[in-house]
Amino acid sequence: MTLSPTGNDKSPLRSAHVEPDTLVLAGRSLRSDASHLPAPRFADEVWDLRAAHHTPNASISELRLRFDVIEDPVWRLTAKEYAYARLTNTNLAEGRLPAVPTVKREISGLRYFFAHLTSHHPEMRLSDIDSDVILENFLTARTARTSARWKPHERARYAWLLTLLHRAAGHLTHDQLTHLPFRGRTARQVAGTRGDVENRTPRIPPQVLAPYLRGALFYVQVAAQDILEAERELQRLTESVRTVPIAEAVQRLDTFCRDRAAAGRGLPARPDRAHNRSTLCVNVNLLTALLGIHRQSARTRTFRRALEHAVTELGLEPGGMDTPINADPDTGEPWRGRFDPKSVTNERRLSMTACYIVIGYLSGARDSEVQSLRRGCYLRGISEDGIVARHKIRGTVHKGRGSRGDEATWIVIEPVADAVRILERLVPDDRLFTRVSHRQHQHLVASDINLRLNEFRDHLNRIRSHDPIPDVDYRPWRFTTRQFRRTVAWHIARQPFGVVAGKIQYKHVRVAMFEGYAGTSASGFRSEVDDERALAQMDSFLEQYEDFKAGVRTPARLAEQFGQIQTELDDFPGRVVDHARVRAMLANTARTYFPGVLNDCYFDPKTALCLPQPSTAMAPVTNHCRPEMCRNSCVTAAHAPAIRTVIADATELMAFQRLSESQRMALKNEISTMTSLLRPIDGESPA
Repeated sequence: MTLSPTGNDKSPLRSAHVEPDTLVLAGRSLRSDASHLPAPRFADEVWDLRAAHHTPNASISELRLRFDVIEDPVWRLTAKEYAYARLTNTNLAEGRLPAVPTVKREISGLRYFFAHLTSHHPEMRLSDIDSDVILENFLTARTARTSARWKPHERARYAWLLTLLHRAAGHLTHDQLTHLPFRGRTARQVAGTRGDVENRTPRIPPQVLAPYLRGALFYVQVAAQDILEAERELQRLTESVRTVPIAEAVQRLDTFCRDRAAAGRGLPARPDRAHNRSTLCVNVNLLTALLGIHRQSARTRTFRRALEHAVTELGLEPGGMDTPINADPDTGEPWRGRFDPKSVTNERRLSMTACYIVIGYLSGARDSEVQSLRRGCYLRGISEDGIVARHKIRGTVHKGRGSRGDEATWIVIEPVADAVRILERLVPDDRLFTRVSHRQHQHLVASDINLRLNEFRDHLNRIRSHDPIPDVDYRPWRFTTRQFRRTVAWHIARQPFGVVAGKIQYKHVRVAMFEGYAGTSASGFRSEVDDERALAQMDSFLEQYEDFKAGVRTPARLAEQFGQIQTELDDFPGRVVDHARVRAMLANTARTYFPGVLNDCYFDPKTALCLPQPSTAMAPVTNHCRPEMCRNSCVTAAHAPAIRTVIADATELMAFQRLSESQRMALKNEISTMTSLLRPIDGESPA
């Protein structure tokens, strides 16, 4: 029988490979609470796969496969068989089972492919495809609206899906893709990308990151204290509510109004209605809590008449709670108006987001690792010398560690420890990242965190107008969790003496990350920093080469090497040289070129003064660098500002009256050394 692609045949289709009542998660590692979660079977139209997903940063929608939205019965069964094969068979891709969200994305991709065939090639089945033209048209259609930056990534993703669909042909009953997609080329080859390209995740621009991180630190260090105090006030008010006679309720209102009048305050207004003088605009729920009476008392005619008189006499005030508001250290003014119950919930959610930003950025942890943190994860340790305290947090590393992940402990800096301590006071649950609603429902933040990061950006622009987050290309910067790890790796590699929020040096962040989890973990933060450093070396070397060709004075060792490369490439004015060939020619030499703050190092262990002789080291010891004497040292115009800063600082210190003679001599030597480095840059002969 020929099955209609439009699904007119209503008879149920059966799989030749899987029984209808087969548990689709059989054989997979399940969560400890799997007994309380659904156990989907093959015949189900919706598979809830939460029991097989162990990381906390996925929403329920990402863990649920819906086949009922595929109208065609043949392709609905095909999608089920494909999903079952991916969930249970390790032979389809790289010998391992994919994560549940990966299968979810692949099923969504199959739906797009089926829809494309239905729209552009009616009556066609997978088995009818006999050329790459249809597949190429699908890739083009799916990436038509994708930005140029991400287009190769999307092409590779869908090309890989089609390859997997071909490999799964033996697991499909009624329709199979028997044509080998793209003549067997890899997904990267189809997309035209290489495996060693630079990380595509965008870095957060410095002008955006600085006020954003300052705002997050402000919330952790200042605002959170007010929010916690407001929560305590609400708790006290809730516990004090009693049912009282109407006469006593009116008496309490009268006393409350006299106290408010003496303090120059009004009655609590409903949010956004503080400028109206109407009983309809009074926040009655908060008012009755402040009076310590039950809400029912405010519904009597006697109480309402007394309330109308009070509104006329006192007016309304925003918020209405009594919690004092601390001043913003930057402005000296209260950072917000008085709280009301709704704003306490909102601010609590924003504080949790601020804690996430501080932890995620300044620890280098991935999103799943941050969201795995639980109460009691903070530890305080002592260094090996028994003197210096270490801040540590304990969580779960998932990438490269199997489905369940492994427990890991990593060293962090103090602001991260502060954020964890604030979270433990904000969140009553065992998990520190839960969603907060006005009804106090608690469940995991999951993938909503990206929405929260951008909500926090907009909120900071409202309450901290003195420190705004600028737009990029006329649009607000869109934050995602992956950007934090990418950005801090870039800064550690390229700006090791940069400053975070005016207080925290990336150099210190690097030490903490490398000393603990990030330096040894299989998830490999150290390798990401090393990749960024290699890119920084290459970029700096290319800039030096372009300066050399333009006639800019170049240190002797570099000039000699660049001259040889230029001759070999025939890279002279009037000649067109392939940029990729130039980069490839410079790549080998750039591996021994190390950019620095006061000088660069064209490293040669035979002549390096920073090493004991003889040495087989592969990199310089920058703490022992002697740029004024070492033949490997390369000082260029780019280093002049930093050198002049050192001279200015040393000159300022010389003005101190109580310096010893040895201290003065050391400062004089430093000024002399730095001045000698400037002479070649300024066109003078070196001393």
